[in-house]
Amino acid sequence: MKAFYVIKSLGTFGITAYWLTLSYIQPKKVTHYKKRWAESVMNYIGYKVAHQGDFSQQGPRIYVGNHVSYLDILLLMAVNPHIAFLAKKEVKRWPILGMAAVRVGTLFVDRESKHDRERLRKQLGEQLMQNKSQLVIFPSGTTTLKEEKLWKKGIFEIAQAYDIPVQLFKLDYDPYHESSFIDDDSMIGKMVQQFSLPNKKAHVTWLESIQVSHPENDAESLRQKVTRP
Repeated sequence: MKAFYVIKSLGTFGITAYWLTLSYIQPKKVTHYKKRWAESVMNYIGYKVAHQGDFSQQGPRIYVGNHVSYLDILLLMAVNPHIAFLAKKEVKRWPILGMAAVRVGTLFVDRESKHDRERLRKQLGEQLMQNKSQLVIFPSGTTTLKEEKLWKKGIFEIAQAYDIPVQLFKLDYDPYHESSFIDDDSMIGKMVQQFSLPNKKAHVTWLESIQVSHPENDAESLRQKVTRP
């Protein structure tokens, strides 16, 4: 049975390759294909996606929230395909998924390079303003079950400097721990586990939107609102 789920988990790469190919054939429909790709993979793994609250489809805007799983990006795109993401540069080299990340407009950063961080801040601020973009950031910088790690204030400094609204979201899964992707979890191993679980749910709650006045304090205030007990 486990072998069956391993084989089935590889199907997610086929789904990704399919929608990625279509996005190159019809580049004007990239946003539509982003949503279809995300919905298809979430449905294939067996998650019922839902959301509550309001989010703006007008930019510029920065979304911040808790980071639980590799599924988070798919969940958010299935609900709002207009968003883009920030990722470490290593993701760009991942087979198929790296190409998909490039195609959906992901911005890549070398987190070990101080110079790159400074360049990225300026790039992000200008791009968000010029293109009226919507960017999702996970300020913890890593997946976690409880969101206890302090949030990095850099994106809040950008929001303050360019007067960009910051909106909070909270991600939840049922079952929660089995849906997470933390520590030494492997993607294939996690998928195999998830395929064997029935009645899975993934949920986004869109929360308050603020204008940043004190980056460090605002980051901590928002983090506490999505921290799990």
